[in-house]
Amino acid sequence: MTTSVERWVLASASPRRREILSGLGLRFRIKPSVVAEPPRERSEPPSRYAARAARLKARAVARNLQGGVVIGADTVVVMRDRLLGKPSSREEARSMLRSLSGRWHEVITGICLIDCRIMREVSSCAVSRVHFRRVSEAELQWYLDTGEYSDKAGAYAIQGYASLFVDRIEGCYFNIVGFPVSTFEKLCRRLGISLTGKKRH
Repeated sequence: MTTSVERWVLASASPRRREILSGLGLRFRIKPSVVAEPPRERSEPPSRYAARAARLKARAVARNLQGGVVIGADTVVVMRDRLLGKPSSREEARSMLRSLSGRWHEVITGICLIDCRIMREVSSCAVSRVHFRRVSEAELQWYLDTGEYSDKAGAYAIQGYASLFVDRIEGCYFNIVGFPVSTFEKLCRRLGISLTGKKRH
């Protein structure tokens, strides 16, 4: 591998992102950003918001480092231009899931990479579409009882129990989990980094 413990720094405490990066064979440190979720600006497209939030998180960690590449990410769930963040309560989660039932929605993840050695920054976002079949009130109650909705944008995790509600997806599956691998790889190449064993110049 061309990476080392010092090379990658994940500016997120997300266990899903940690698992995906580990699955790529990357060795990294975890330094969660303490930056609060920024408010969405008026008329700001969701994709632009997600990319901006990812940049803010990456920059907050990068400013205290002398080297390495910082990875910042932010995932939002969008239903008819409404951002569905992490629910603050069981009832808010119930409301979100009801709005997703029987409909398409978008999952957008912004990613920002910062090479701290030369302070070069690249960012982008990935968009996937997810369709929920119609979910009954009894099924909603069962899902809420699992507690899986906690700390999940849109109040669900596609890789968990909520997979039973998803009947179609368009786009990158890993993006829906919270970290679009293909977008990450493209940003690495823009920084001159190869994830397949050879450094690009």
